[in-house]
Amino acid sequence: MYNLIKKIAFLTLFFVAGRAQAQTVELTPLYNTIGVKVTGIGAADSCVVEYRVVSSATWRLGYNPDKIAINSVDQFRGSIFMLDENTAHEVRVTLFTGGAGNVLPISQTMTLNSPVFAPTANVKWVSPTGSGTAYTEASPGNITTLFNSGQVTCGTTVLFKDGVYNSNGFAISLNSSCTELTPIVLMAAPGAAPIFDGSTIITTTWTPHPSDPNLYSTPTPVGTSHSNICLLGSAVLYPYPELNPGLSPYSLDALNFGHDGFVRDESFIWIKTQAGVNPTDSVVRVSKAYRFLTIYGGNNSAHLKVKGIEFRYFGRPVLNPFGSPIDSYSATVFDFRNVHHISIDSCRFVYNTNHISFSDPCTNFTIQHSFFKHEAGKWTHAMIKKSNDYLLLPSSARARSIETPAIFMDETKNGVVRNNVFDGVNSGVESYFDTGFNEEIDIYNNTFMDNFDGVECDGLWSNLRVWNNEFIRPMAGISAAPPLIGPRYFYRNVFHGMQGRRNESDDPFFIACEPVVSNYMGQGIGIKTNSGYAGSGIPGNLYFFNNTFHSSDTLGFAFTSWEAEWREATFINNTYTHAVSHPFFYFDLANTPVNGNFQLTSNYENYYSYNPMSPIAVVKEIHGQYDCNDIFLASSLQDSLSLISQSSNVLVENTVQVDPMFISTTSGGFELTNASPLIDSGIEIQGFYDYIGIRPDIGAKENAFVGVEQIGLTSAEVLVYPNPTSGFVSVLIQSSTSSIELVLMNSFGQRIHEAQVTNGLPLEIDMNGRPNGIYFIELQTEQGKVVKKVIKVGS
Repeated sequence: MYNLIKKIAFLTLFFVAGRAQAQTVELTPLYNTIGVKVTGIGAADSCVVEYRVVSSATWRLGYNPDKIAINSVDQFRGSIFMLDENTAHEVRVTLFTGGAGNVLPISQTMTLNSPVFAPTANVKWVSPTGSGTAYTEASPGNITTLFNSGQVTCGTTVLFKDGVYNSNGFAISLNSSCTELTPIVLMAAPGAAPIFDGSTIITTTWTPHPSDPNLYSTPTPVGTSHSNICLLGSAVLYPYPELNPGLSPYSLDALNFGHDGFVRDESFIWIKTQAGVNPTDSVVRVSKAYRFLTIYGGNNSAHLKVKGIEFRYFGRPVLNPFGSPIDSYSATVFDFRNVHHISIDSCRFVYNTNHISFSDPCTNFTIQHSFFKHEAGKWTHAMIKKSNDYLLLPSSARARSIETPAIFMDETKNGVVRNNVFDGVNSGVESYFDTGFNEEIDIYNNTFMDNFDGVECDGLWSNLRVWNNEFIRPMAGISAAPPLIGPRYFYRNVFHGMQGRRNESDDPFFIACEPVVSNYMGQGIGIKTNSGYAGSGIPGNLYFFNNTFHSSDTLGFAFTSWEAEWREATFINNTYTHAVSHPFFYFDLANTPVNGNFQLTSNYENYYSYNPMSPIAVVKEIHGQYDCNDIFLASSLQDSLSLISQSSNVLVENTVQVDPMFISTTSGGFELTNASPLIDSGIEIQGFYDYIGIRPDIGAKENAFVGVEQIGLTSAEVLVYPNPTSGFVSVLIQSSTSSIELVLMNSFGQRIHEAQVTNGLPLEIDMNGRPNGIYFIELQTEQGKVVKKVIKVGS
């Protein structure tokens, strides 16, 4: 655990006695939440938060905040959830010391209003072939000339006309702050779909290797040295470290990873595929772009607004001299440094090494309605992790890092990531492991698909709120390794399709209850915290409420717990199911010097395997040995885990072990049928009041059926499949309603297709030719409407 103990000591994360001072309540409003921070708390040992809309007479209880210490300052951190945007709220905080309560003065704040993307008065038109100096619609200018002229300042709008732009490497240095009334706006012109392309097409001749007919080479195009992005046709190639076996056991000529690849250095680029494709017969692209835009904020606000633009093939790193502490700097589309107020909407990021980076620090940003695409998230652990192994020789091994995110956060605050699709990127959201404190971050209504890590919130976060997301086929849906600081909340997310992936014999692979001979596979998991034990007493909790986990692969688990990583985690109203095997695998749980602090709180949860011969959990006593215990009954989890770990911190209560009766486990919906035993089987969680019925359902999806007298269509009666789709999507209604109006809408709410659906007959909608991203199917009846999310991916 590199630098972990040093970092913990630096932040002084253990509880310390606070000095007497005036209590201060700091509220951080975002669109649908409010973060609460209370300082000057003295000896107070607990805190209660109440809230109400200003126009309401009723106070509601929020979930109780956590007591933590940051930089030796004792404080309470908590959150208020499920709020309407642009609404005034009052917050009342009560501190308790022993049994005595101290009510602090009421605070008031307004939740944020969604960003408005509109041109300012100072509009500059540009086009790929523009050369005008007036920058008008009739005579557009050149984007490079415009940026170099210093005219892209506060209050300026740049409208991009249609076409492909090959310019990049822009920079803005702020000497003062822009305002909401004088933003910097970069937008697609009305009806336009501008593309910034960071690649070049190789036009030189490809030469076959004299002894390997499947290996081809050509000189490296000027300006593309060490590119991490190489596409053969539409296929993304893996950057192997070297051509022939040498310092690395993985070489292009042997295709050791079983994936088509390339090798590059300053002079040549080599390509080899399993099928022996001749690159001359395809279009081969390599990246020449390092950045699209860097903003050096100087702690100022840019109020930058970017909308409707595609960015692709930004993947050429910058190498540092040999011996430098950092071998290289990776390419990224946007590089935001110590700048505030950034909004990005309805953009596409396709095959870039990195997409958006915040650092130094950055605050108040929104990333929404955007699409992020790569293939690296589907690759093996070894392919991803060993791309960071920078060998000094040969040069082709340098700067190959592909363990990169769509959105990188380092020292950020007040960020919102919502309504996006992360398709095949290595990580959707990522931070450093042991540096960079991130606080007040909302991640919701996103789809994370085929990612190595969906949300990689390792290390140092506080008031992270992750809700209503779908994680499809993740290697790790949530990574919190280890979960330092806190609190972090995960609410109403769906994790499904977790599955094993091929690995290498010299890389970590799944070792279950018998020796591994040759099947070197890594497991797929919904939740991961396995970077090692960090000691006891670290404040801040993980909370998992009303989530759904499901897998159908023998190496897919709801989570795997390693040592005492779960000592500060609370699970309520979640459902865990497996189609053929056990949902849980615990590693190394009998290592008592460490696991005496093992903690698990599980309340009102469903543990179920569709295979009656399978346990619900397998517990491996000592990692590296093969003694395992099978647990078949949810009712025996507490006793079994306590006995093996010798921990007194295991509490498993009010469990059920039943078939959830999902409408479907393949379409991604995981709605409950009206007969599901999980309906009204959960417990109300203070601060989470969005349930339907007399009590919350167990799992992420509340059943809409509220009584036998209900008339009309329910969400559970609508099946949308396949979802995600790359072509056609079918809509099937299973209700007594004879005919229903269907409307297909894009992420802007625009109606783009209408039809009539007949009960019991599937209706096909052709999504071919439509841009990848999120769509909504609205089904309208006289009694109300049902809305389903559809994800378009692929071709």
